Amino acid sequence: MSYDLAVNLPLRAAPTARLREALASFPLDDGLLGYPAAEGSLAVREAIAGWMRRHSGFVAVDPRRLLLTVGARHGLVLALEETCAPGDTLLMEDLTFHGFRHGVLAHGVRPAGVAMDHEGMLPTALEEAARRTGARAAYIQPTLHNPTTATMGLARREAIVDVARRHDLTLIEGDVYAAMGWQGGEPLPALGELAPERVLHAGGMGKVLGPGLRVGWLLAPDDATHHRLTESLRLATDGLAPLLPAIVAGWMADGTADGLLGTLAASMRDRNVLAREILGARLRTAGGMHAWLPLDDADDAYERARAAGVLVTPPVPLNAEGGPGRGLRICLGAEEGPARLEQGLATLAGVL
Repeated sequence: MSYDLAVNLPLRAAPTARLREALASFPLDDGLLGYPAAEGSLAVREAIAGWMRRHSGFVAVDPRRLLLTVGARHGLVLALEETCAPGDTLLMEDLTFHGFRHGVLAHGVRPAGVAMDHEGMLPTALEEAARRTGARAAYIQPTLHNPTTATMGLARREAIVDVARRHDLTLIEGDVYAAMGWQGGEPLPALGELAPERVLHAGGMGKVLGPGLRVGWLLAPDDATHHRLTESLRLATDGLAPLLPAIVAGWMADGTADGLLGTLAASMRDRNVLAREILGARLRTAGGMHAWLPLDDADDAYERARAAGVLVTPPVPLNAEGGPGRGLRICLGAEEGPARLEQGLATLAGVL
């Protein structure tokens, strides 16, 4: 028997039930079968803008500067193509989202790690790396960082923005976990709110409703950038299929998505407590969908876990510049049943 603690998925049963109802009653018309707007319909983008104001730390979002994307990673790749050419250097936390790191390497861009602490990227390290490499862009996850769960406080966010302005850095902000991070509290401002002139802000609903819906977005800093990105989408896709984004937008507008988020967040809080009870106080948790276990022997621990039937995220690709693993990312949502999650965590604890 194997247990999946490797993939960051939300709990899917409740969204699946709501999707089944929505598909049975959705008002279909022939407009759904025409060519959609390359950047997504304005109604969908207005709903996304409202969601971002409620859950992503924005006071105001201009929906006309949003682009609908095929999930958040698509938005990150569009931002990468906008800011970096092959051979350029992209700064990022020295532990980072492995999926985007693979995209960076595939585009011929060099990732350069920037040192972190318990709040994420260090402003002094960002400044040093910008001077040393001559990089013009940085990728940052300020809320519920993947994989370490770190969240930047306000002073850290302001310091990062100050460095970016002094060194003319464009920031690519990854924001897929913010909605989970601010449950029960007021969101801190997104980097895109603090420095709208230099941030491309990517988000999505995959970590709330399920990545299979493929509903993401990218907020452009200005009209010219939005126009270039729209043309890239038009050339590549002729517009994205509108049905599922329209359903998700309806859920954002009528409160369904907020309710599903609240239910998910409550479940994840319980799962974080369970993980700490089983794996101990060294486990870093923040109420989100994954936990982080720093380990000197992360690569060996990964192999021991796999031999015992527990799949965790491979540790080496989490490092911006490669090298030995420094910990294990343990995902708490892929196992839908609480009993299977508990069994998987207990099996993992037995081989660490």
